[in-house]
Amino acid sequence: MTRDEAAAKARQVLGADDVEPHVDPELEGDPLCGGFAFVAGDSGAVIGYRGGYQTSVLELSGETIETLVIGWLAEQRHQYGVDAPATEPARPTHPCPICGRPTVHQDRYPASVCPDCASRVTDRDGRPILGYNEGLGGGFIAFYADSPTGRQTEIASEVIETGRCWIDGIECTIGEARFGGVVVERVD
Repeated sequence: MTRDEAAAKARQVLGADDVEPHVDPELEGDPLCGGFAFVAGDSGAVIGYRGGYQTSVLELSGETIETLVIGWLAEQRHQYGVDAPATEPARPTHPCPICGRPTVHQDRYPASVCPDCASRVTDRDGRPILGYNEGLGGGFIAFYADSPTGRQTEIASEVIETGRCWIDGIECTIGEARFGGVVVERVD
């Protein structure tokens, strides 16, 4: 993917006519996990070489384009089992309790699942869900990914109330992580 192709995708996902490139040598220099970063007003996007993307309303989420890039690289490297550059300290891992792949370990979340498994969460009936922080002050909200009225328009009330979700038929919990974000853990 070229920078121009990535910019076209950034305009599409950010809903903006004008996007400014944010050049990051580490992001652009990683042929597997990298890509291009763009800013449009208070929003940012990373468009991956492999076609994936991540967006953020930077100020509202408390991020900068730099932290969005760092998060993208960490998540992609973890997903593809690629070691971080030697300049970054090694982070402890544990096997994902669903698939067994290494996932970043946090003592607070010893049964957390890997990003790949977390991307497959469903409700009790098997409908895919997406979990988010409700706002800057925290909170947790979940939407159905396959809502007939459009993506992220139908609230998954039962998931919010119970904190329960399933991955490949395995019961898990889903909720707000202590310092922001969402955490999914397998129930023993």
